Amino acid sequence: MSPEMLTSSLGFLPYLAGPGAAVVALMLLLVGLYALVVRHIIPLAAALGKRHLDQIDTLIGNQKSANDTITKALQSIDRRLGVIDARRTVSQDIPHSYPHSPDRLT
Repeated sequence: MSPEMLTSSLGFLPYLAGPGAAVVALMLLLVGLYALVVRHIIPLAAALGKRHLDQIDTLIGNQKSANDTITKALQSIDRRLGVIDARRTVSQDIPHSYPHSPDRLT
């Protein structure tokens, strides 16, 4: 090979060592970063999101069962207070039979 042919065929080497190499290296880096995000980070984020939503569903279920229990207890208390109030109302309507009753003083 002649030296002129060698220099003409290697004339692109400065571009590979300079800005062209930087562009190629950047493109390889971006392809690797894209693959990392698509293969690992997105599935990880999806799994974390699903786990979080499952925990919220469990929390809502527990809250609903606690609400049902509290509602039943409050309804039971309300019924008992209704019975007590009915007894008190009935006992106030009946005149007292003991001697110092306010009903006998009149």
